[in-house]
Amino acid sequence: MSAFSAAAGGQRRIRKIQLLALLPVSIAAVVNCGYQYLSVLAADPGRASDDLRSNLAAGLGASYQEPGFYDWIAAGLAHFLPMLLLALVIGGFWERIIAAQRKRALESGFIPIALLLTLMLPGSAPFSHIVYGMSFAILLGKGIFGGDGKTFISPALLGVAIVQVSFPSAAVQHPLWQGLAGYSGSDAIARFHRGGEAALGEAGIDLWSAFIGNISGTLGTTSLLAVGLGAALLLSARIIAWRLLLAQFIGLAVVATLFNLSGSAEGAAAMPAYWHLLLGSFAFGAVFIACDPFASCCTTPGRWIQGFLIGALVVLIRVANSTHPDAVIPAMLLASITAPLIDHAVIAWNIRQRGRRHV
Repeated sequence: MSAFSAAAGGQRRIRKIQLLALLPVSIAAVVNCGYQYLSVLAADPGRASDDLRSNLAAGLGASYQEPGFYDWIAAGLAHFLPMLLLALVIGGFWERIIAAQRKRALESGFIPIALLLTLMLPGSAPFSHIVYGMSFAILLGKGIFGGDGKTFISPALLGVAIVQVSFPSAAVQHPLWQGLAGYSGSDAIARFHRGGEAALGEAGIDLWSAFIGNISGTLGTTSLLAVGLGAALLLSARIIAWRLLLAQFIGLAVVATLFNLSGSAEGAAAMPAYWHLLLGSFAFGAVFIACDPFASCCTTPGRWIQGFLIGALVVLIRVANSTHPDAVIPAMLLASITAPLIDHAVIAWNIRQRGRRHV
């Protein structure tokens, strides 16, 4: 077997396991999306909108009057599947053009990219924004670097970042956007900024609901339980580096604790580390974006440094900028850009140390 065939086979194995790890996250996304959507309509039926996803939910028989599990699944699928299918079509379209131009076989790496991008968007994201974000993800996040396994940044992360920057206050009238802070995700952190833990209680957010994902947020980022199941599979298959994952949690815990201990802690500075972990998209991003084996540091010291940097940046941005409460996308984007530099510095330092030992 040639080295090229072996590498391609390894990439296919990684993609299959990534998709399997995203299965519990996708199930949680569908259930919670349907639950949140029907809960808003039950409280205010006048907020129903006449768009494709709402009509599809109604066509599937999803009722907001005493909804049950089927209603949640039907309404969730009515929002999740059209978004995912559109992302797959756009990704496949650009991949086919790239394959034709470069005279090579069509790569399937766009499939996990489409799923990741969909899971990081709210269930009401306009279809035009999905086309926009997925196009950037494939063309600038993947194709421009040569294809699968050659990028230094997660294409899905880049696609969502472009959408977040370009449309910061999109679709605020849709029922699913209740409890959201635009594309930044849940407004729970913004609530903590304004009123502390008491404000979370007023919104019906407690530790258990945040753990299982029964709160508003972008589709796949609300359930720490589902993310944990996916992380366990990726770690057992050695797809992601445990040092990089652990370093992110350490960075988040250390910096959050330092802010908590400061004498003038208020707003997000007073937020305990466990709320930083449970609220927003940090856990999802830490597992599925920052630990992308093709877009993270490859040296052991580099993984510790990059991971700590991500966790620290998330807390710093959350504390310093209440207008961008989640902070995960910009923090991980900055850390991803610095990954090659971190690895270069680590390797250069090792070479220098070895040279000194042999003088």
